[in-house]
Amino acid sequence: MQRNLGKLVVLKLGPGSFQQGFSVTLQIGLEGERPTLELPGLLPPVSDLPGLYQQWQMAYRQLRLPSRLEAQPDMVTNVSWVGDCHDSAERLCDRINTWLSHPIFQPISNKLLEQLSPTDIIRVVLQTEDPILRRLPWHQWDFFQRYPQAELALSAPFYQQVNAPQTLSQTVRILAILGDATGLDLETDRTLLQNLPGVDLSLLIGPDRATLNHYLWDQQGWDILFFAGHSGGNVGKISLNSQESLTISELKYALTKAVQQGLAIALFNSCDGLGLAEDLADLHIPQILVMREPIPDRVAHQFLKGFLESFSRNTPLYLSVREARERLQGVEGEFPCATWLPILCQNLAQQPPTWQGLLGTQQMGEAIDSVHRPWIAAVGLGVAMTAVTLSLRFLGGFQSLELAAYDRFLRWWPWFETPDARLVVIKNTEDDIKQQGLDRNSEFSITDDTLLAVLKKLELFQPRVIGIDIYHEHGLDPALPELKERLESMPNVVSLCKHPSDAAEMGGVAPPPQVRFGNKLGFSDFLEDTDSTTRRLLITIDRPPESPCPADYSFATLIAGQYLSLMGASDNLDDVFWQDTHDQFQLRQVRIPPLNRRSGGYKLASADGYQQLVRYRHLPNLEKIADTYDLSEVLSDDFEGIELRDRIVLLGTTSLSFGGGDIEERDFWKTPYTNSERLEDMTPGVFIQAHMVSQLVSAVEDGRPLISTWNEWIEICWITLWGIAGGAMGWRLSTGRLGLVLLTAEIGLLLVCWSLLALPALWVPYVPAAILMSGTAITVSRYRD
Repeated sequence: MQRNLGKLVVLKLGPGSFQQGFSVTLQIGLEGERPTLELPGLLPPVSDLPGLYQQWQMAYRQLRLPSRLEAQPDMVTNVSWVGDCHDSAERLCDRINTWLSHPIFQPISNKLLEQLSPTDIIRVVLQTEDPILRRLPWHQWDFFQRYPQAELALSAPFYQQVNAPQTLSQTVRILAILGDATGLDLETDRTLLQNLPGVDLSLLIGPDRATLNHYLWDQQGWDILFFAGHSGGNVGKISLNSQESLTISELKYALTKAVQQGLAIALFNSCDGLGLAEDLADLHIPQILVMREPIPDRVAHQFLKGFLESFSRNTPLYLSVREARERLQGVEGEFPCATWLPILCQNLAQQPPTWQGLLGTQQMGEAIDSVHRPWIAAVGLGVAMTAVTLSLRFLGGFQSLELAAYDRFLRWWPWFETPDARLVVIKNTEDDIKQQGLDRNSEFSITDDTLLAVLKKLELFQPRVIGIDIYHEHGLDPALPELKERLESMPNVVSLCKHPSDAAEMGGVAPPPQVRFGNKLGFSDFLEDTDSTTRRLLITIDRPPESPCPADYSFATLIAGQYLSLMGASDNLDDVFWQDTHDQFQLRQVRIPPLNRRSGGYKLASADGYQQLVRYRHLPNLEKIADTYDLSEVLSDDFEGIELRDRIVLLGTTSLSFGGGDIEERDFWKTPYTNSERLEDMTPGVFIQAHMVSQLVSAVEDGRPLISTWNEWIEICWITLWGIAGGAMGWRLSTGRLGLVLLTAEIGLLLVCWSLLALPALWVPYVPAAILMSGTAITVSRYRD
């Protein structure tokens, strides 16, 4: 069964008066911890309240019930006085609740409702020096009806902690003083104490002062000091026997020693004990239980029986007092206002003891401090939730969510980038295909004579690299030997082929069989994730032996490498593109961070080849990556082509209809910037190639970072740290504040992850960290409550 720490509510009633009102300070926090909330407020003037209290007190004392007040002659109770007592009690309660419902006090009341739950165990401590405020029946406040596990105690404004030694005893040591028994039945008190289990009871019956003083100085110390007999008066006097009485001040040194030796509770089952409580509080006794008015003998017995039964079952001290006090309602027909009499007085510097704690079962290594024990369980919850979250991520449970978040971060890029001035795209459009006498069912989208014309025209304009992003697997027209010659002899022309999409599939697209391409042939294979989105670039591939495509490097990689080699001192591709000693590819001085099976949010079944995340240029439209021209425009006599000099020129088909009825055969692709599955919203493959080429060249020439990820262990630490943060929030913050702080933390996490991707291009885990932080915070908070 989970342990409930409980809440501590402190109401400090500061300077003021019933005529001018009182200042109020509310503090709320967990037991054993610093307050998590402090709120100042006011109580309005209520000048008639002291008079109403005094009327009730007079009516109660006129009942002349046989009580444990200083021994008095027998008195007779008038039946009409009972009615007067009930009426004055009702008027007093109504006035107290009206006072505490005043709009001026409403901010305090609202905060209590906001921060507390009816299921909470609540210790309410009232700090005030005003004698009338201390005597009011605060338990009649409507607040205590709403919160059935709350109980009130009084506290002095000044208190001090006493560091008592831990007891090694396995019993509860009780020093019981049965004082002057004139007119009283103290034998019942004695029997109730003797029947308690696990008790080391020392009984002093009618002792003299010297004997009591001797016992209080016992070196073993006492857990509970009990007194039954006659007492009363504002001076806090108790009757030890029929001849001898003494005040608390006359036992000052002995009681101080008892507190230092571990005295935890002083229970005075006698009359008019608030005077006693004030004197005892000066000695810093942790818990003092007294009766605020004269108490009938039978009521004293019934309360003691109920309290001891409840407290010895290890019910919290405050709830034990409330339970025993409320049981007295059964005798209020005969003894009016019996439930008003018991009151706790608390040293706020001390934690209320439990019966098991007094027994010593929470001592030494057998038990851990009550504050630390729940911490261990809370840490266990956090560890379990972290393990579950990391396991789910390891198994790919968050992959779709992480990829969706990654796409969102890309679309939230804080600024638009400029097109890449090094690139030009020539589009083979629908009209261009029709002008060549081809249609949607043709096997290819460009004729040999058109391709030859384009190459001849482009050669005049001297582009740095020409990439032909069009398949040509059926061989060249024998009537055009010049085309074969140009494809082989032009050093800046890169063509493409395609590997099978599956190792078991006999597919792929071969290059023209009669052309010897050398290192000018790249593969066009794109990688699609399970949601059909293209986020990854293949640098190299583990070429299947049955593949018709002999290329080892991707089309975009070869074009970028060709461009950079021709721009440098060497025209050898190997001088600008190589693998280092860690088998990581470098393009000139730039390392290309590899993407493996478990990089970032990916949890792939395999990651064949050398993969890299595509960092698309952030543009209003991905097709704005470069200057574009239609094929017919380039071939026209009016095209001067000066703007193509020293640039990368890509030629590709952008027709929506080419490829026949099979949509998958069409060269259109979904990207992180695509919000629909419609073909019209997808991006032509030649523009995807342009972005891939651009990211590699820009990384070398412009210092534009490539997207990278942490290694798996750093990601685990990152996620775990956010889980710890969530657990700390759930433990430390009240339920009311947790929602706002958690929302702020989630927004902060989102901004951190987005900023890291936007600036240094680092993809860090957001989804598992956010889920773990929220889940841990909420779970720990509910456990704590």
